Amino acid sequence: MTDNSALSMIDTNIPIKNFGKPVIQTGSTTRMDFGSTPLPTAWIKEGTPTARSIPLARAEDNNLSCGLWDCQAGKFTFIYACDEIVHILEGEVIIEENGATYTLKVGDVAFFPQGLETVWTVPKYVKKFAIFRSVREPFIDRVYLKLKNIVKKKLGKK
Repeated sequence: MTDNSALSMIDTNIPIKNFGKPVIQTGSTTRMDFGSTPLPTAWIKEGTPTARSIPLARAEDNNLSCGLWDCQAGKFTFIYACDEIVHILEGEVIIEENGATYTLKVGDVAFFPQGLETVWTVPKYVKKFAIFRSVREPFIDRVYLKLKNIVKKKLGKK
């Protein structure tokens, strides 16, 4: 089996960019200066889960970012607004998705695609490092599709 993942492929022809200024962003998973990130009330099924977060880094195009998130005990729905990769740092969470159940503990990693609806049960506490990827259509593509639909309507085509 051939591994074609980004981690297994080394390209010696990578174009080097001159950013003109330092661009590396750093953060620490030991930070504790979380800000409140309340869950929507309609999502809460049991308990009073209190969620908090800290952004750590963000790409210039805003399509990739990472941060920390933690939550106290409770059960709630969670719907992913973007692709998310998580690494559990403390505690554990039980996640239900389409009839399957997953228990994530310290050291576990999971991927959640955008639009996925899950149910999270946090027995006591969970802290995760998360990477968020939001794939947006480039502006020019959105404009083209909108114009194309307008032209179709004007011409009486569906």
